Amino acid sequence: MSLIYSEVQPENNSPNGFSDNQTISFVIKGDGMKMVKNSMRLDFDLEVAKTFVSVGGANTLILPKDKVGVNNKIGAHAFLSECMIETQSLGVLETISDYNRVANVISCASMSEDQYYTQSAQAEGRQACVEAARYAVQAVAPNAQIQARAPAGATFAQHVALSDLQVNNDLLGTADAAATAKTSPAQFSLKPYCCLNRAIGDDVSLSKTGFIRVEFTLSRAQVALLGGECDATCGYTLKNPRLRYLAYPDNGKQGKVMMNTVVSLRSTANSQFHNVQARVPLQNASGVVISYIDQARARDTREDSLALEQYPSLDRLEFLFSDNNQKYIQYPIEDKETMVRLGVQAMSDSGMHQATLNRVEANQGTIHGLSFQSFIDLTKQKFSVQLTSSSPNLATSPVELHLMFLGMLEL
Repeated sequence: MSLIYSEVQPENNSPNGFSDNQTISFVIKGDGMKMVKNSMRLDFDLEVAKTFVSVGGANTLILPKDKVGVNNKIGAHAFLSECMIETQSLGVLETISDYNRVANVISCASMSEDQYYTQSAQAEGRQACVEAARYAVQAVAPNAQIQARAPAGATFAQHVALSDLQVNNDLLGTADAAATAKTSPAQFSLKPYCCLNRAIGDDVSLSKTGFIRVEFTLSRAQVALLGGECDATCGYTLKNPRLRYLAYPDNGKQGKVMMNTVVSLRSTANSQFHNVQARVPLQNASGVVISYIDQARARDTREDSLALEQYPSLDRLEFLFSDNNQKYIQYPIEDKETMVRLGVQAMSDSGMHQATLNRVEANQGTIHGLSFQSFIDLTKQKFSVQLTSSSPNLATSPVELHLMFLGMLEL
């Protein structure tokens, strides 16, 4: 089997790039080919501006001294707010809203500190600490300047001067000529958390599915960016996006492809007792994971809007739903460690086998949840989550709940 490295440009490509709330749409066509499951990557260049005017405008790029960055656990995933997968034969397979928060939940539960230093993590802009995530999104000096060499016969002073110039270009970026030399945008290569990248079984026959449309909606700058100097004037431009994947000649057969998927919902708690009730568009649900953030911090441009915070003074968490035998289930939890442990179990049962309680704690996150122990059709019932808190401040300091329903799709 000979693999073909394929690349697709956006059908709505913009020479100046994309920014807040804009959608980038790719269409994969390849009659007579099979796309290798879990091989899709999104590559792009990124310019982050301290003063953002417009896409293609006279934007002032951030410098190393500027305290503006991204969530270090997910890197450039922070710039994607939604991901949609559609096939010609089956229609829309998956729509992940709150994509960047989903990425943070998965990363927090499944990545150890050592994994942030791997090449795959670095390519996505992930870093082991918050400070390093500032530098990951900054422009860099062109390779010609970084790789410059002193001429033959150069004096020691000339070698030192060239070395100083390279350090200034690459690291310091002070407000002089060295700062303006950082003109090359940061580059990233992401493996999106979409169903086509979380699959088992056969590869995807493009002859059977027809075209595959992959759309990414970009996040608001105030959600993607964070830092002490991040304000409403900051922004970003995502340039030169391309979608890459592996393929090979179709063998004329299409075996089962089982894909893990996510459906996200959001609610706001502003009282000591809060009830979330929803009909979830997921026929084969295996569990649910919940994350929280203070609403004021979620809207503060300086704060991490994707943080996985604790729910204030949570005394009781209860799940109410029916199984496939129409048996009504009430699952109350009062032990805080159990709440987290069951959330980790839900992720592990949904294909994220690296998720552990220790990694959640090491990454300073909080997730709660429940594994259903089997696949449940949530389209024919209302799923409820009830939270009871003793905090007296929820009326004045509401908390956002982000529910992440886990399940399985079959292609």
